[in-house]
Amino acid sequence: MKAQLDTIYPYCSGISVITQYDRDWYGKFVTPDRTVELVLNYPDPDGKIQLVIRRLPDEAAARNMEMLSFNKESWRGIMSHGRAMADIKKFHNPPDYFWIIDADELYDVNTIPLILEYLKRKRPRGMRVTGYNYIRTWNRRVPREVIDFTHFGFIKPGILFEQRRVISWNESRLAKGLKMLSLPDLSARFYGFITCPESIGVFHHACWLGNNERIASKFVKSSHQESRDWKVDSVDAIQSIFVHTTALPVNIQQAQWPQHFFDEQP
Repeated sequence: MKAQLDTIYPYCSGISVITQYDRDWYGKFVTPDRTVELVLNYPDPDGKIQLVIRRLPDEAAARNMEMLSFNKESWRGIMSHGRAMADIKKFHNPPDYFWIIDADELYDVNTIPLILEYLKRKRPRGMRVTGYNYIRTWNRRVPREVIDFTHFGFIKPGILFEQRRVISWNESRLAKGLKMLSLPDLSARFYGFITCPESIGVFHHACWLGNNERIASKFVKSSHQESRDWKVDSVDAIQSIFVHTTALPVNIQQAQWPQHFFDEQP
């Protein structure tokens, strides 16, 4: 969590950290991690960080609820009891884009300005970003041809998720229809969506890093029912390639990780 906040803090007008603390998506008790502790103790000189703890029953609804809380209707018609109305309006007004990041998704700090510049230039309704997956350590990357992992990282205010990180199932239906008709796949363009080129930026996914205990804990908390049924040992069967530590993003190299998160000393 600290590595995540260190990376994104300078680039965000506000940060909402959403957690269920001691429950999974199915309402069952799980041992709390250190999310709350780390967020409460993180330096926040600009007052950007909001810690949200709710008994959330659905992943998409959780994100939608938080995004919907930032809107002009929240302050319309009120009389402030002390703070300037300009401060209240600034807090509730939605941003240009919501940047959706899971706790185990890390962006290369050196590519964030390039990603934001591309977003500003293209101004889509939503932009997908490709993720690189890793197995056990940061030095074992899963090739894209083995697992293609691309989902929405940026969406305009007013756009909501239908399931997890899916905005509209109609987009995939349209893509299938165009394919059946042997026509170019213009489904994303029809909805105003784009995908960030990998040459500009990707994120690095730490879902499968660590020992069996950590990975099993993540499987239990997952909203993906199929992940909850996975066997931890099956992770090692996924093909990977070696990536030297010096080839990793500098913020991954410099963050504090358990020693077994690397095959070598960074």
